[in-house]
Amino acid sequence: MIKRVLYFLLFAGLVLSCKNEVDVPTPQSGDADFSVFVSLGDSYTAGYTNGALSADGQRSSFATLIARQISEVGGGNYTIPLLPEETSVSSSLGGEMVLQVTPAGLSPVATEGNPELLTNPSTWINKDAPYHNLGIPGAKSFHLVVPEYGDPGQGPGNFNPFYARFASEPGVSTALTDALAHNPTFFSLWIGGNDVLGYALAGGEGEIAGTADADITPEALFNQSFNGILGELTEIDAEGVIATIPDINMLPFFNVIPPNALELDSEQAVALNNAYSQYNAVAGQYELDEISFSEGYNFFVIEDTSHPLGMRQIKSGEKLILSLPQENISDAGWGTSNPIPKEYVLDEEELTNISEATAAFNDIIRNSASQFGLALVEMDELLQKTAEGMIVDGFTYSNEYVTGGVFSLDGIHVTGRGSAIVANTFIDAINAHYGSSVPHVVVNDQEGIVFP
Repeated sequence: MIKRVLYFLLFAGLVLSCKNEVDVPTPQSGDADFSVFVSLGDSYTAGYTNGALSADGQRSSFATLIARQISEVGGGNYTIPLLPEETSVSSSLGGEMVLQVTPAGLSPVATEGNPELLTNPSTWINKDAPYHNLGIPGAKSFHLVVPEYGDPGQGPGNFNPFYARFASEPGVSTALTDALAHNPTFFSLWIGGNDVLGYALAGGEGEIAGTADADITPEALFNQSFNGILGELTEIDAEGVIATIPDINMLPFFNVIPPNALELDSEQAVALNNAYSQYNAVAGQYELDEISFSEGYNFFVIEDTSHPLGMRQIKSGEKLILSLPQENISDAGWGTSNPIPKEYVLDEEELTNISEATAAFNDIIRNSASQFGLALVEMDELLQKTAEGMIVDGFTYSNEYVTGGVFSLDGIHVTGRGSAIVANTFIDAINAHYGSSVPHVVVNDQEGIVFP
């Protein structure tokens, strides 16, 4: 017994001595000057999470976390256009989502928001502008250089109140000019997601969404805007880090509802087959695919205005988006007796449009990183790692909706912990490119999904 105790103590001593000898790099700036850091981008840079913007989310945005870490290697003051505590507001003027127990089980539910933060100019905080965090929810690449984007005089729907509330001169300044006003020595720029995402969120139906934000940005405009921003930042000798935009296949929002999630018993299948007998008779005449159901899991029926009969069953690989009102599947017969409206569907052609635009924009971003000598983050490489399951300090993180820990309840934006994982990936790229040793964020110190 005594020998066992001695062996244990000896082993423990060896382990502790090994831990004490771990080489932790001394934080150093390397070839970079971090003294004035600014961040330009969209909702990820702003800290939008759980479907809304809040002060807690802003403080845990990947850009804010990076600013905190580079403060150890010479980074200076970093200001954020914080919302008031205990408030939140989304682009639709609702509040952040929380998990609640509902009759359908544990489900994300939107809370009541604080719309006056975006609709009442008396709540805006322009007097303290310009800020160092210039993340604007909803912004596309060219929005960062358009003064009208923050001009309330354009009228509702024609400007972005998320920017107007903190622009240094609404209607005159831009996110870029606000950044340049700081004479930055280092910057992060992660923009371009919304140049594709708006189209994807509208199910590829810009005319239904009724806004140009639901269109894919022309490649030439993206190239001009992106490189124009980098040209002005690097002209003053600022160094920085940029990132590619993710494939929507990596986002839970486009993967939560499988196309073949319609579960039927034999009686329901027979009834639906009878209901579609006339449709199938016509389809047979024109050598079109019939609509058929069987016991078990089936593909939903969707609206398709390009189809001769106006509807069909969704195909494997096509997508139903998370904004689909799922109660309408049971209450209004969506996907069975009535087709699911096309604004909730991404078909093969729309997915091709998204894939091709994403690839084109990412090629531009990669070329720009090389042209301007900037650090580059390959976002799909990170999300592929999390898709496979990433272990961080004993915790496994994945892209699974709600349970994965990376993505928040809106299925698009990240949690605080997901934001820390993103921040550390940016930091790795910075350290590798500039020879610095900016320390990592402690991922598990950040907030994840809160369960009731």
